[in-house]
Amino acid sequence: MTQLADFAALFASARVVDLSPLIENGMPRWPTHPPLVINPTVTHEHDGYYCQTLFAAEHTGAHVDAPAHIHPDMMEHTIDTLAPDALIGKASVFDLSNLDLEAGDLVDAGDLALLENGHPEPLGTGDVALLNYGWLHRFWRSDRRWRKYAENAPGLTQDAALWLAERNVRAVGADTIACDQPLREGVALQKSYGHEDYFLPRHIYILEALSNLHLLPPRCFFVGMPLKISGGSGSPIRPLALIFDGG
Repeated sequence: MTQLADFAALFASARVVDLSPLIENGMPRWPTHPPLVINPTVTHEHDGYYCQTLFAAEHTGAHVDAPAHIHPDMMEHTIDTLAPDALIGKASVFDLSNLDLEAGDLVDAGDLALLENGHPEPLGTGDVALLNYGWLHRFWRSDRRWRKYAENAPGLTQDAALWLAERNVRAVGADTIACDQPLREGVALQKSYGHEDYFLPRHIYILEALSNLHLLPPRCFFVGMPLKISGGSGSPIRPLALIFDGG
């Protein structure tokens, strides 16, 4: 078989898990960001065909943060400068949900190292680290209680953020709204070491509001494609996990 046929056969053998929450009106958002608006602007009855209009922040739903989002001295590193394969690679899933974390609780490097001991292979250079706090699965809603998810979250200690960064990963993703930053009732309880010190300054991209992480094994293959937004601080993505049961 040719390499292309081999790849097609391998891809066909994978189980694919959608890691994006539904993009819908009323969905959770960072409280200071504009809300998503989906408007059925063009309809069959009025126009003879159907087309909606979207008004959305760059950080809507499952999304990626570029360095320019936080760092004014990195404004040349916007989302449109990412390599096409920047968010494609092997992934390690750290299932933190059994820690019964509450808003403001912290995960340290020891917690991550202990979980890694149960993985078939360690987190390595160019991998994607996926943190399943169990938060989105518990609290994601699109009704009037959306703020529970958006204004509260567990996070990472400084040593945990450094532990991930020193493994030279390509991205760190989580099922919370701010990945590494702990929040309680809308208040950040410490600085975001990932955003400010260890991830974005090293061109380690941050993925937030990922769904269905509880369905993943410890190792999988991650695919995430941002929009090529001119000067973008980030972008919504459609993230997928490919699971190969044979290893």
